[in-house]
Amino acid sequence: MADVLIAGAGPAGASLAVMLGRAGLTVDLFDARRFPREKPCGEGLMPSGVAVLERLGLVDAVGGRRVAGVRYHGFGLRAESLFPAVGGVPATMLAQRRLRLDDALVAAARATPGVRVFEDATVEGAVVENGRAVGLRVDGDSRRGGLVVGADGIGSPVRRSLGLDGRARRSSRVGVRGHFRLAAGRPSPDRLEIFLASGHELYVAPLPDGEVLVAGLADAAALGGHARAAFALWIAGEPRLAELLDGAAPLTDVAGRAPVAGRARAGFAPGAVLLGDAASATDPLTAGGLAHALVTAERLASYVPRALAQGDLWLRRFDDDRRRLLRAPTLLTGGLLALVRRPPLARATLRFMRAWPWLMQRLLRVAAGI
Repeated sequence: MADVLIAGAGPAGASLAVMLGRAGLTVDLFDARRFPREKPCGEGLMPSGVAVLERLGLVDAVGGRRVAGVRYHGFGLRAESLFPAVGGVPATMLAQRRLRLDDALVAAARATPGVRVFEDATVEGAVVENGRAVGLRVDGDSRRGGLVVGADGIGSPVRRSLGLDGRARRSSRVGVRGHFRLAAGRPSPDRLEIFLASGHELYVAPLPDGEVLVAGLADAAALGGHARAAFALWIAGEPRLAELLDGAAPLTDVAGRAPVAGRARAGFAPGAVLLGDAASATDPLTAGGLAHALVTAERLASYVPRALAQGDLWLRRFDDDRRRLLRAPTLLTGGLLALVRRPPLARATLRFMRAWPWLMQRLLRVAAGI
């Protein structure tokens, strides 16, 4: 019986497995897919998440492209800023394909003493006895452990089996993305480029080797049931982006995710705790999801030994700690989402950010987790 069973080997689950294994615990990590694998995502890791990779010594293994700041385009205006410095050192985000990020983290987990990685292993939910999670149901079998961690994404079977699903939303936003290799001689962007338009936003992340990710976010109705056509139309409507992609070679099919946000009614239950998108997935508008996964995994790793030794009180304390940690970025995301849905307000905000650069710096400080 392992000390900890983790459902989901994405960035949250895999990084937690590495941390716990290095702390001397035994961990079984399960994922329904085999790595490397593609996953629709914004593929930008904010500076707070980069700092976690640095503390783990995994930045070189992950690779990626360092990005120093953000540039907004919209309604005939442009505003840009570098990420705030930390201790006098300029902060950077990291842009890397999920194909490579996830694979590097799973490889690190596989190489960590005490950690066993099970791929092609479908977690069906938690095993609950007398109101307490005591294991996971994996491909019809029961696996028992001292603590269950549900890091199995926004549609988490572990969350559902524990009765922790939040109230369903009446409407939700969706995301689509594609990868491109720029034409020879075409310079790659030096910032995370964000294009604001009526009804949708587009994000361009510069990746290594002349590749770029282009991702779009919108209310589901904006896709009209034809994601590929809508995505192409959005790109064509941004002259700067259309010029950047002129002659570019598509590397992946357009893929998407719906919904892009959701929240559990609680982040833990007796014997179990939720992590990453299984606990709370905010709208990707501020590109914080990957960083939040890594930062909260690191925080949870510090609580797990006490939870195993002293009980569920430490899971409650972790959940309270997590809520405090994510309160500011969650409020920022909600505020910005309200703005982008009202073009006159979005236009006014861009004007303010151009006129008062300190305002954009403050917003970036929250988004970057600094």
